[in-house]
Amino acid sequence: MKANLIAMVLSFISMSFPLYASPTPLGTTATAQEAETAAPKINLNTAELKTLIHSFKGIGEKRAEAIVKYRESHEGFKSVEELAEVPGLGQQFINRNLAELKETFSVE
Repeated sequence: MKANLIAMVLSFISMSFPLYASPTPLGTTATAQEAETAAPKINLNTAELKTLIHSFKGIGEKRAEAIVKYRESHEGFKSVEELAEVPGLGQQFINRNLAELKETFSVE
């Protein structure tokens, strides 16, 4: 009787392991990171105010207005790093978020 019980437990365990190691099913949705990389970048030199508002964490209406004002008075941006010159953004904000800013914005 013990032998039958042990055999059943072992067979159950051996059948359940493939469930944990099964491959990911086809047709899964894209991860958040893949979705972000697929999104087109926002061109700082052509984006409208409403596009810039909430386009990045920490950029609301006031900062978006400052970006547009800076762009218009300096004949556009030469690089994403130039956002540090925009009043209200500052070097610390840019340094802390530079990688993400470069993924979000372009200066074509």
